[in-house]
Amino acid sequence: MSVLPQLFKLLLERKSRLFFGILFMLGYSLVSVAPAKYIKNVVDTLSQNKGTELDTFVLWGGLIILLLLLKGSFYFGQNFLMGSAGQGMIRDLRLQLFENIVHKPISYFNRNSTGDLINRFTTDLNTLNEAVKVAITGPLRDLPQIFILMGLMIDRSWKLSILSLVLLPPAAWLIGKFGRQNKKVTTKRLNKYGELSSLLTESITGIRVVKAFSMEKYEISRFKKENSRLYRYFLHSIRISSYSYPVLEFIGGLCGAAILIFGGYLMSIGEITGGDFTSFFMSFFMMNEPIKKFNGLTLKIQEGGAAAERIFDVLEQPIENNEMEGAVTLKPIQKEIRVVIDQFSYDDKPVLKDINITLKAGTITALVGSSGSGKTTLANLIPRFYEIPENHGSISIDGHDLRDVTLDSLRKQIAIVTQEIVLFNDSIINNISYGSINCSKDMTVKAAKAAYAHKFISSFTNGYDQQVGEKGVLLSGGQRQRISISRALIKDAPILILDEATSALDTESEKEVQSAIENLMKQRTTLVIAHRLSTIQHADIIHVLKDGRIVESGDHDELLQQGGEYKRLYDLQFRSVK
Repeated sequence: MSVLPQLFKLLLERKSRLFFGILFMLGYSLVSVAPAKYIKNVVDTLSQNKGTELDTFVLWGGLIILLLLLKGSFYFGQNFLMGSAGQGMIRDLRLQLFENIVHKPISYFNRNSTGDLINRFTTDLNTLNEAVKVAITGPLRDLPQIFILMGLMIDRSWKLSILSLVLLPPAAWLIGKFGRQNKKVTTKRLNKYGELSSLLTESITGIRVVKAFSMEKYEISRFKKENSRLYRYFLHSIRISSYSYPVLEFIGGLCGAAILIFGGYLMSIGEITGGDFTSFFMSFFMMNEPIKKFNGLTLKIQEGGAAAERIFDVLEQPIENNEMEGAVTLKPIQKEIRVVIDQFSYDDKPVLKDINITLKAGTITALVGSSGSGKTTLANLIPRFYEIPENHGSISIDGHDLRDVTLDSLRKQIAIVTQEIVLFNDSIINNISYGSINCSKDMTVKAAKAAYAHKFISSFTNGYDQQVGEKGVLLSGGQRQRISISRALIKDAPILILDEATSALDTESEKEVQSAIENLMKQRTTLVIAHRLSTIQHADIIHVLKDGRIVESGDHDELLQQGGEYKRLYDLQFRSVK
């Protein structure tokens, strides 16, 4: 996969900076080679005793100061313009990567670890950033300098030029070989970085479990093992760069020795002057430096190429099918949600089969069943977190197939409260208004009161501006759940999905949250997934799932009278009471 066209396209969006940056680079190259050109005149003048030596030194001293000022100005201009162009490209790529990731389907995050995705934002982008910095300045600055110096060398002595160029092909071959080796190692290193980041993320987010089971030593052992593997990849890269430089240095030294010997011979027979030889020798060593830099440049570019491939691998994965051709805006539900699924699978494993249910507008529909029966999967299909293949069924709202409506209009009609509450490391007010950022504080307070959250929020020193910590760790489970319900209330969506919203709460918290949920369900089309059957006894209809199929349907009393799966689950939960 070639990523150069994509990177070049991003870079070309800054044409003016690139254009003027290249002009400054050309100026820098010309000024840099000037001493090699005019040193011949100085040496020949002094050797022939033309003019006073003091006048010559004053002239050249002033010229050196002028060249240094020009060189410094050109260097600043090229570095600032090309550097800002490169950083602008990285900034846009970082934003593009984030925009792409947040539009990925849920299934993408099931297949890719959080740590590895974060690593592509950090390590991979930083590696690419370093490569871009040298790639857009090094070649454009050094190549003109090399060609100008080669022309100057040929002008001074074509025989010495041929000798000096004999060793360039092997040097170029070695530079390419070192670069290719380093790219392979870098790809492995970045992948290992991703694995290490995933391990670190798991250990930190699961720190309570780690400590509860006294597994600190085990986690340290896992991290140490992966960290050592990463270290070995770094050593490999260091080894490549360490032996590549002295090899190229040795080739340059051999060439320099040959020039010194042959140049001395040409001077002895009067074919070239001392000024010619000094100018040539100076040009050769000035040219030798950028050639050696190309080795480091190649290594950096290959590292950047490996990082760019990992970044564009994310960008090229499909995003959610947001706007199908001719997609329409879904209007608020008036009649029903119709779910007809012949079969739905995760990774070729069937999860749902022969589903045919209707959720009437304004009613409460409950899904019950043992773990793994497909309840959450069915609920996730309504907001299109997963797509149903066209030949395997459909879901419609008021007769509109959800595949034919825009995702934005669909999801604006749905509020979701789950057992796994997601709160952001922000204030309470911002967490409640998340998804409704233009709402007033009065609306936020009203929603909190309806969710029985206002009282505990007011008890905090900072009230609604209280920070909740990462994932809401500074709040209790019941408090987090009521914040989540407040968020759903303020969204005021006509469709509500409750996925085991009270299953992890203690009895006291459940009563408060259940009261908040009852406020939330008023005048909404509600789908409830429940583990505790006591919370869904008043549902208008209950569907019982087993092995991905609906085996029973009816209200609470009807299902108990049938004496089937629902009765079995009910008896299991209430046996102790009986």
